[in-house]
Amino acid sequence: MILLLPVSRFRVTYEVGAGRPYSRLEELVCRMIAEAAQPVTLAQLRETFRVHDRLLIESVVTLVRAGWAAMNLGEGLAITEQGRQTLSTGKRPQATVVHKVHTSLYMERVGGLLERETQSGLNVRTLRELKDLKMSPADLERSTLAVRNPRNSLSIGQAQGLLPHRAGEWIRWVGEPRMHTKASEFVPVHVDLESRTVTGLPRTWEPLLTEVLLGAAREREEEMRQFTEEEIGRLITRRPGARAVTSRADRMAAVPLLPGSALLVPGEAEFRSVARRTIEDAETSVLLMVSAIDAVSVKSWEPQLKGALSRGVRVDVLWGEANADGDGVAELKRIASQSAAGSVRSLRFNARPAGTVSQIVVADRRADGGAGTATAVLGGAPLMHADTGPGRALPALVVSDAFVVAQIARAAAGWWAETAGEDFSAAVDRWRRLASGWEESIQSSGVPRPAPALPGAGSPDTALVVLDADCALLESAADQVDGLIVRAYRSEAVENGGPVVRGAVAVHLRGPSWAGRSDPITEATAGAD
Repeated sequence: MILLLPVSRFRVTYEVGAGRPYSRLEELVCRMIAEAAQPVTLAQLRETFRVHDRLLIESVVTLVRAGWAAMNLGEGLAITEQGRQTLSTGKRPQATVVHKVHTSLYMERVGGLLERETQSGLNVRTLRELKDLKMSPADLERSTLAVRNPRNSLSIGQAQGLLPHRAGEWIRWVGEPRMHTKASEFVPVHVDLESRTVTGLPRTWEPLLTEVLLGAAREREEEMRQFTEEEIGRLITRRPGARAVTSRADRMAAVPLLPGSALLVPGEAEFRSVARRTIEDAETSVLLMVSAIDAVSVKSWEPQLKGALSRGVRVDVLWGEANADGDGVAELKRIASQSAAGSVRSLRFNARPAGTVSQIVVADRRADGGAGTATAVLGGAPLMHADTGPGRALPALVVSDAFVVAQIARAAAGWWAETAGEDFSAAVDRWRRLASGWEESIQSSGVPRPAPALPGAGSPDTALVVLDADCALLESAADQVDGLIVRAYRSEAVENGGPVVRGAVAVHLRGPSWAGRSDPITEATAGAD
């Protein structure tokens, strides 16, 4: 039996950065060379900066390659005219090359799962192609699955993990994904009820969609005609040049973590305490993303919210559901009004439910040395509503790696952009700018990042940020994964897949620090001792 899985195609424009902004050390070396009356030697650099020779040599090589300094044999280093002009701007020298890239992503319209156009091995067919392959109008009508996922938009957060880029590059900016086809293209799938096999799906989609397709095939068994082996072969054969991907990890890049940048929080009280401290330490911006709000819980956060607002911190609250009487929203309005500076309100929140399911706090801060960075705290325990569910996910996670936090912030900006109600463009733009700024800061800090795993080499600790429908995929294979999965939601919010999973965030931690954990997800039952 042939079934047609409807998909939508989104066009994504994004910028990729290559190289890096020059570090503070390289800038200072360049300025010392420029200000010296005669060529500067390595011995003079060593005496001035008192750092390891390797760092000084790397800085010198970088400057010479950029054409900003020249090596006079037997004398030392001298500044070039290009280097002098660069320093005269008063800004830190940059060696970052940015180029614009376009790609397409496909979203299947049953569970909302995503795949790349070029690397996923997808076999996508238009209606014209299906007709050319001898599918009659009756075949098309009977074979086409109903659209269960009504979303006609794709957030930047969902798209960012699937955008192709080379090693050494990073995603600098992502434009809003634009829908090009609306469930008018299809993935043909062959379903064999006798053997309970499904052929034609990307492997990454199989755990969530196989049972759905088998059920749909059983419902249509009597009305569907049997296709010949030749017809099945023509429909299921992938397009030339398509390359299959065998696992979710193959298509979504894990981030090598800086040492000590990811810490587990074992209990609910500790989770809430760390979340409050993160708000208290924020410099300019705080994002509180919660699955629900009620009046009593919002009031309990009033000291932290008002304290941050009094320091000039902008606070954004994105909530998923409110209690029936709406008192939680009323409390947010009261706090916003009492903390406003004239007509300017620095506490922003959605007036209508966003449908998001996670508990996350993100705040920016200043790292040692003054570089801008951020912290994210996420876990399954409720933050702004009473706990009424049967279970919750532990442990929680505190992560300070700028690349990981930037991914979470971009995802949150995407969910803000999709939320109905007033215009949230200011908050959306601010979080996207902050995310890019954190990545730029870590690139220019001179702090070496762990290298990706190489064959035969030890693997570094890594973090993979998983969002929305991909969280349902993660749940379906949770007992088979290695490492540790930290959820920002209750498992029941995504474990069934559902037609729409929105605002779900999980972090899959792997590497030596997380090895040997036989239970990748620790559950604690409400009220347990």
